[in-house]
Amino acid sequence: MSDNAGGSLIEAVLAMAQASAGKPFPHTAVADLGGWARLATEAATLAGTPVLPIVSNLAARDAELGDADTAAALEAIAEAILATDQPTLLKDSLDPLLASAVATQVTGDKLAAGLEPLASAFLTRQNRDAVPDLLSADALEALTRLVAAGHGSHFALLAFLEKFKKPTVAPMARAVIRSVSTAVDIWPAADQLVGVVRVVGGLDPVGGADTSLAADVESDAAWVLAMAALVASLRASTLTDMGPHLEEAARYFEVAETAYERPDARPMLAIINALRELVAGILASDPMAAMVGEPLSADMLGGIQDQVHRFSVASSGLDHWFGDSKVSTLRAWAHFAADLDEMRNQLGKDGFYQTEVVINGLLNVYLSSRAFRVGSRDADIAGVQDLIQPVIEGGFASNSSHLCNLEEYTAQLTDAATKSEDEDLHERLDAARDILKAARRVATGGEMPGKADGGAPSAPLPPLIGTLVPPGSPDAELIEHITPATLAAIEERLDHVAAARRHLNLVHAELFDDLRKQLASSPDYKDDVIPVLDEILVLIINFVASRTGGQSNHYKYLFDPATNENAIQEDLYNYLVGNLGDRAEYEVSHVGGGRVDIRLKFDKFALHIEMKVDSTHIPMEDRTAYLKQAATYQGNDIRIGFLVALRHKAFDPTGPPPHSKALITHTAFPIDGDPVPRHMVLVAIPGSRTIPSQSR
Repeated sequence: MSDNAGGSLIEAVLAMAQASAGKPFPHTAVADLGGWARLATEAATLAGTPVLPIVSNLAARDAELGDADTAAALEAIAEAILATDQPTLLKDSLDPLLASAVATQVTGDKLAAGLEPLASAFLTRQNRDAVPDLLSADALEALTRLVAAGHGSHFALLAFLEKFKKPTVAPMARAVIRSVSTAVDIWPAADQLVGVVRVVGGLDPVGGADTSLAADVESDAAWVLAMAALVASLRASTLTDMGPHLEEAARYFEVAETAYERPDARPMLAIINALRELVAGILASDPMAAMVGEPLSADMLGGIQDQVHRFSVASSGLDHWFGDSKVSTLRAWAHFAADLDEMRNQLGKDGFYQTEVVINGLLNVYLSSRAFRVGSRDADIAGVQDLIQPVIEGGFASNSSHLCNLEEYTAQLTDAATKSEDEDLHERLDAARDILKAARRVATGGEMPGKADGGAPSAPLPPLIGTLVPPGSPDAELIEHITPATLAAIEERLDHVAAARRHLNLVHAELFDDLRKQLASSPDYKDDVIPVLDEILVLIINFVASRTGGQSNHYKYLFDPATNENAIQEDLYNYLVGNLGDRAEYEVSHVGGGRVDIRLKFDKFALHIEMKVDSTHIPMEDRTAYLKQAATYQGNDIRIGFLVALRHKAFDPTGPPPHSKALITHTAFPIDGDPVPRHMVLVAIPGSRTIPSQSR
């Protein structure tokens, strides 16, 4: 215990702050102050003092799950925050806890319960008072972030927001509008709150209201209403129904840009206009004409990226959760604009880029950009997607992912049919083409001429196919001839790929698709191998994501320069057993003349995983000896395998780990005398890492 532990906790913290001279506290700071137990005991004395945000930051930085003293300290700090009646201290003390997954998991429910009355006090206060009103507004924004992360009741939050029936003072008006924006993104029931934004923002007249109060938030209201219209377009049942919502979004973004000169509205207006042009072209069966128009021109799409870059630079350093989310959103849309530009360049080469791929890209941008800066119980983007998915479930944007899968599967069947006379294969191909034809017509809002005959009802369609081609519709007649067994086989294929992607964020979904495309050149990537290997790819991607994102207390071996092969092998084996049960086998002898580290045994084939610990800078695809050993295990099985290496020196141990796309790659390894190369998924796990707070 250092000298800082003497006197009161406030004195000790101030002494440490003075000694640190503006630099981060040392990693021993909690111990130097007397430990977590002391923080738990004396945290109550910090309420209302400038020391409270300092201690909150320190606790959020160093907290680790599973320690009773740490949890007690975090709970005590949360209580001190809730006892604070100064808005600046409340906000500055809450933000560190909300940004920490560990701190939020421990204190989230307590904070949500305590913030609700602080926010509700605004409505019961007889006279407006600037300081308490600002406190209530900050409490509402923090409460919204917590409820979005799964703490507290979203029904109670929505009911509270619905009570705002007229313009109000600027701090609370902004908080209400931001909270409604978040709620509309997540909960379908929040649609009705769009009316709240309109009255608080002064767009709808309210008898007896002070309309001058709305002046400060009219700009924010226009932005949120535009984004709400965009959400509505994603929930539309057909591509035709998307049009009016996109027009509404364009109208609000135009107001935000021209009347309020918002720099964030300009790129969004350009993107919405590009989408409107594209949708109109698709519905008119002339997408080529749309792609040569001004909204989708190279200059316009390139300008979007420049505008977003300028906005991001201009807003850097602004520390606000809603602003951070907006920057992330704009950057995601800028990437989408780049994709549209690439699509324009590809026209004429392979035909028009499929409609559902474009709309699915739109959906992915929406999902990936709705990340709230708050520690969630589901700390990864998949958790956020699980919260948001019901908002767009059942709409065309959601069904488009199934159309993408069906298009991909049809293309695979087409390729396979050129090399085989198998009757079942050709029957599946004909069926897939018929389903795709009907589904495309439904997706664009069209319908096959004629009506259903009204006779005996046809057999029910499998669930996913039924969402693409509604049973009983005229289009369903196109697929009535398909046997139940063939429908079931196609349904299983669609459900498998959809389920796999559902547990991956945008980046990981792209990585998953890239790996599948590269493996598709292997003659063994077919039939029963595809769903099994795809499942293993998802498991490996999530394994790497969890290990590169995990803290040192969870995966100590990744931070230890002396770690050997056994540690990474045991970790991956236990992970696979937890997901696959006894299909995962450890150290199996007599495979390829040796002993394979991990074998995944399935009914008709096995996958082999070779494990290594490497202390070189040589790229994995150039580690010939490793590749030869891994390829040896494929000699009597499918020619696809995995090489997983814990890499101590390939990456900077003091910096962040490389991007997941750089850590999981593919190579085709030629074998002398064998015309078919061995396909290898290469997985690099960064080792000898440094705790972020100790990075230099």
